[in-house]
Amino acid sequence: MSMHHDNAPQIHGDRDPELEQLLGSLDPQDLRPGFWQGFHQRVAEAARFELARRRRLADLTIAGTVTSWARAVVPSAVLAAAAAAAILLVVPAPPEGEIVVGVEELLSAGLEWEPTAAPVDEDPAGGVTFATAEIF
Repeated sequence: MSMHHDNAPQIHGDRDPELEQLLGSLDPQDLRPGFWQGFHQRVAEAARFELARRRRLADLTIAGTVTSWARAVVPSAVLAAAAAAAILLVVPAPPEGEIVVGVEELLSAGLEWEPTAAPVDEDPAGGVTFATAEIF
């Protein structure tokens, strides 16, 4: 796709002719004819290898992508399994009769799960009562 400076869309509206003339003098096309065509060619040449790499990647399938990931994932999984095995072998088992408690059990230990009535005011004739439960 060729993009030429001369073919750029013109924006009409509130334009300052003096500013446009000053900025127009900065156009490199005025000093070097064919600047924008050469610029486009230089950019396309510089991007050639990256564009070719992306074109090759576009042909990959799901199976090809998963296979390319295997080079990094499989060694990582083996390393994680070896670390887990080493931890299991090094950490001693809890002594017989000792109860191992998880985080959830520690957080909820000793809490009552039954709702508790809490009167709103001292007047029992008010008839409004809230019930609370400690559930995590």
